Amino acid sequence: MATAKVVVAGSTVSASQLKDFFRQIEDGSVNWPIMQAILEHRNPFAFERNEHGHVVLTFVGLDLTGAEEVERLKVTGYRVGEHAESCLVSTRDDSYDLHHRLEAGRIYKVALMPGKEIERDSDRTTANLRERGMKHYGYGKPLAGLIPRVREVLSDKQMEELGILYASALHDPITDSDGDPRVLGADRNDGGRWVDAGWGDPDARWGDDGAFVFPLSAS
Repeated sequence: MATAKVVVAGSTVSASQLKDFFRQIEDGSVNWPIMQAILEHRNPFAFERNEHGHVVLTFVGLDLTGAEEVERLKVTGYRVGEHAESCLVSTRDDSYDLHHRLEAGRIYKVALMPGKEIERDSDRTTANLRERGMKHYGYGKPLAGLIPRVREVLSDKQMEELGILYASALHDPITDSDGDPRVLGADRNDGGRWVDAGWGDPDARWGDDGAFVFPLSAS
């Protein structure tokens, strides 16, 4: 059976994209870039890409504590993993609150660098991916605070269309409640709509089915 589609601002939009859009309106999570695109009569579902072919997401920063982020995510229907929550509410010296909060009202642009750009599994480490994003492409240093906003603006359907299961930020690690270094990510595993945390040590290996979030240096 053919997938139902409509035309918005001269571009074809699938029924599933519209369904996700109306869900965001209903739960109050519809984001600024979508509304801006609508006001400018542009297709709000089209991916913006930079000169490297990487998808670029745009959102407004919120200066929330980690505990406030957990509450905001859960209230709007997202799921927060145990390790991610322990990082968000940590009171250690490397905590989210001390080092990773965004600036309220600032417009952030981030690029999604596909992990599959590094072909060999053994080479796809935290250190190598971070170096590729920051030195090869000149992107900025990732912050954990980017991930809650990425989770809100990047739907599971869009992640599926991009062929990725997760989008992680390789920020300076936050120690979780077990004493392990972690980095936050948005993923669609196990039913989707998750904010979770992966291993953050330099030698940790990552699958080729994800993307890595880097702020554009000018944002």
